[in-house]
Amino acid sequence: MEEERTLRITHVADLFTMKFNIPSYQRGYRWEKKHVEALLDDLYSFAIQMKKMPRQGKFYCIQPLAVVKNNALSSENNIVYDVIDGQQRLTTLYLLLSYLEDDRRFLYEGTLKTSVFSLKYESRDSDFFENKDFKNPNISKAIDNIDFFYIARAYKTIVSWFEEKAVNPIVILKVLIPENYKDTSTLSGDELKRVREENDKENDVRFIWYNVPVKKNADSIEVFSQLNYGKTPLTATELVKALLFQCDLYTEDTALMHEKSFRRSCEWDAMEKQLQDPFMWAMLMPADYNPVSRITLILSLVCKELYGELKSSDLNLQETAEDFNYQVCSRYLGTNKDGRYAENVKEVWGKIQSVYTALYNWYKDSDNYHLIGLLVWLREFKSRDFNQSKRFELVKQLMNEYKVKSKEQFSDYLKEEIARLIHVEETKRIEDRDIPWGLKRINYNDEPDKMVKILVTFNIEEMRKRQEESSRFPFHLLRKYNITSLEHIHPQNLNLDNIKRDTLNTWLEVKESNLKQLGKYEKYSARIVKLKDYIKDDDAYKNNKSAAQDIINLIDNEFDDLANMKEEQMHTLYNMALVDKKTNSALSNKLLDEKRSVLIDLHSAGETYVLPATFKAFSKYYSTVTQENVLPKLWTKPDREAYFKAIERVYTNYDKHYNKK
Repeated sequence: MEEERTLRITHVADLFTMKFNIPSYQRGYRWEKKHVEALLDDLYSFAIQMKKMPRQGKFYCIQPLAVVKNNALSSENNIVYDVIDGQQRLTTLYLLLSYLEDDRRFLYEGTLKTSVFSLKYESRDSDFFENKDFKNPNISKAIDNIDFFYIARAYKTIVSWFEEKAVNPIVILKVLIPENYKDTSTLSGDELKRVREENDKENDVRFIWYNVPVKKNADSIEVFSQLNYGKTPLTATELVKALLFQCDLYTEDTALMHEKSFRRSCEWDAMEKQLQDPFMWAMLMPADYNPVSRITLILSLVCKELYGELKSSDLNLQETAEDFNYQVCSRYLGTNKDGRYAENVKEVWGKIQSVYTALYNWYKDSDNYHLIGLLVWLREFKSRDFNQSKRFELVKQLMNEYKVKSKEQFSDYLKEEIARLIHVEETKRIEDRDIPWGLKRINYNDEPDKMVKILVTFNIEEMRKRQEESSRFPFHLLRKYNITSLEHIHPQNLNLDNIKRDTLNTWLEVKESNLKQLGKYEKYSARIVKLKDYIKDDDAYKNNKSAAQDIINLIDNEFDDLANMKEEQMHTLYNMALVDKKTNSALSNKLLDEKRSVLIDLHSAGETYVLPATFKAFSKYYSTVTQENVLPKLWTKPDREAYFKAIERVYTNYDKHYNKK
């Protein structure tokens, strides 16, 4: 069975009880003086910074340590890891800890006092680690073993660095092994989790630990370092950030590159913060896509483009893989073998800035925000094949159109795409003939999903036409509450097929109250007494359902007559508004003013979001007060016609862009 891949941040002290083997195919230790000093300089700089800072979980992250379990050398209770990548820093760290061993004995207890990971160079005489021969190098051994030569020289560099810089060893030691660090090697379960959480609060030096599955080809992870942020779980996005902001691979002007990396890091954080805006995020993304770092959206778009450029090489990746973005960026940036690392980073960073700028401009422009958000939502609604990959393809397509079109052309393009998704044909084929159809006749029974799309479009236009900076339609609330349930504004007639007796009792209570308020109760009081007798128990209801339905029809027809509601309009856009499913149930068969009160209460309590056009409809906003529609409880003919005309105007403005492809 294949071992699961592990990718996480680990403290230096977490390694102390581990055993490492450097395979024979590795080239061995080859760090020069400048490499050792650069690492020490970085550690010292980090240590000085941390002295001024309380425990915050800040850390200096050393190059990834890529390992694979060596089954031949391991036993059940003794795991040995082959080091695939990271051996140079791991070996240097071993030498540094060896130099600091006297200070460790003074400061710590238990395993932290003397323990250090075991390190062995396979197929070579590497007893010099156990014997600490590198402290007093033997010339003949150095001649016979090139690894020993470089290791002994590196140790001498460490000694000289501390002496020449006059650095107190304890300063470095405390960021390698924080004083409050607790050993976890013997812990498990909740206790292990608790202690790890406490250790993560320390400011210290850590590795990126990458455990490669045993049965997979263990290609080395590309080199990177300098990752200084806290407890965010490590993902491919964090790894890409590390690749972009590392400085130890730059061959020239290190100070300048540190400055550039710091500036880019600040820009990255600003992008991440802006993407937390729920309005901007939901313009493109669904409620169930919420990565740890939202800048993953931008990286995914950039890396898909980069992958297209790299496909001519031998790179063959699954675009759905969790580490796809990292693998693409890692390959694209390279390992500075050609001295172009800084230039490659500049190119990738430019692409990231370009994508982010486009998204931010969409968000800030009211027209683009509403049109793009609407188009994305329409594409996702009830679409079985609109997965995350298709969503990214759509955003990338929009990005391409945005780059080459003027503002007006881009707006027309978006409207054309929207029109294709909400268009209703003027005729409909029924068996062997065409019947009149179109916006006036589309109905709840035949095309409910199309009606939902049209009403969502109508509601979004209610926001867009305001043209105010703060007026943005909340796509995140549309998705959160799933406001796609069609509600009859004037209550539809009750049909007793599959209606339970309790539901009928509730209906009757509402209708009795409504009839009394409208002065019509006496007209139906005798029939209501009969109806109550018909539904007094289950047997009576079963035996008198037909007679009960007749009385119900009479009462419903009374309300239909008062509102001048004809059956042909009952289930059309003249009489439909959007709410969420829970609110739909709460509105039941109430009349207009009672439904409006329920909507206000639920919205105020934060239990739903009432769409702007829905609230206006139940407030009789679209019609002018006349003798016909003055009754606040009824959705009258003038109300319906004014409401439909408002929907029709919005629909027509889009449909004129319709182009059947």
